[in-house]
Amino acid sequence: MDNEPRHYGADQGEPAYGIRTTGADGPSVPVSREVVVADSGTPVGASILTRVLGYLVALLLGALFGVLGTIVHQISFSVFGLFDVPIGLIIALPAETLLLVGLRMSFASRLASILAGVGLVGMVALLALPSPGGSILIPGSVAGAENVLGTVWLIGSTLVAVVVLAWPRLGGARPATK
Repeated sequence: MDNEPRHYGADQGEPAYGIRTTGADGPSVPVSREVVVADSGTPVGASILTRVLGYLVALLLGALFGVLGTIVHQISFSVFGLFDVPIGLIIALPAETLLLVGLRMSFASRLASILAGVGLVGMVALLALPSPGGSILIPGSVAGAENVLGTVWLIGSTLVAVVVLAWPRLGGARPATK
């Protein structure tokens, strides 16, 4: 009985997402892929409040990644005293890239990834400035200081954000504009 095709009547409602149903008059047809909020008829994520909250979360995530990357970019360890491995940069730059690429793929527009990039680069720029007490989180950002890791973090984080945001959308047809 479990292997037989199911027929859904008007009283049984629609089948689960992605399940193909066999109609009484012909071949199977796919169920709509649009997820709809019950009783409202609006697709999930289409309300203004949902989009604004998503953009706010993207901005805060960008700022958080900027703060965390600035804190960890100086971490390195020595391999048998021969050379140092900049593990902080090895973690921070790909994490930033994955955040921005993930936001580009998750949202229909670039606005969420732009806001995350602005939050990230803004926090890196803010934390590169000397504090009132004179301490600096990115030592390579001060003129005359030689710190390759700081310079790579400053330039690398900005460059990654610009490249991910400027990269053209790949695959699929673009929606027609009116």
